[in-house]
Amino acid sequence: PTVQAAPGLRRRMSAFTFPDFFEYPPYFTVQPTAETRSKQTELWKSMIHRYCQHHRTFFLDLDDDDHPLFANPRISRKLTRDARRFFVDELVTGGGAAWLEDDEVSQSARDGTGAGKGGAGDLRRRRCLVLWRTIPAWAELMYAWAMEYGYQGQVVTVDEVREGSTAGDALGFRGAPEELVLRAAMCLEGGGKAAVIRGQGGDDAGIKFF
Repeated sequence: PTVQAAPGLRRRMSAFTFPDFFEYPPYFTVQPTAETRSKQTELWKSMIHRYCQHHRTFFLDLDDDDHPLFANPRISRKLTRDARRFFVDELVTGGGAAWLEDDEVSQSARDGTGAGKGGAGDLRRRRCLVLWRTIPAWAELMYAWAMEYGYQGQVVTVDEVREGSTAGDALGFRGAPEELVLRAAMCLEGGGKAAVIRGQGGDDAGIKFF
């Protein structure tokens, strides 16, 4: 019998369909009129989310001038670095992305040293974590998984969430970066639903669900 690929795999194997606006040069320049710029921004935000979800891309490097999201060679247009930062800044403002500098979240969770280098005041803004689900949404999905599979009161490592078959199949965490899992866990911690167990001596961080 013929083996059929899972729906999610078939979607990722298929080519991403870029929206119509991607073929029009004016959309590659941030528009000066507020109303036009607002509509343009929503189009770019939506496309970035859909593209990254389709390809399971969790990070964007804004120094990559030729990234398929930022450049269309068919019309000889690409977003400038300032334009890329503008649109991603708008995603960050709405909770659809988060700027990353020196992996500060991972380092904080590992050793409890705080925010690490970079942070909100850092204007470099060169690398971001793309959140096609918001952090609270990822957190609630993680918590629902933990309850369903009986992990209440137990400690689960970050790698178990990222690589465990049940978490990956049920929630889409398979292959997700440590930064995403930790941010979701910290969100649960803030709501009293979990505690992040800081790793010691290079050990992986863990998550205890309540």
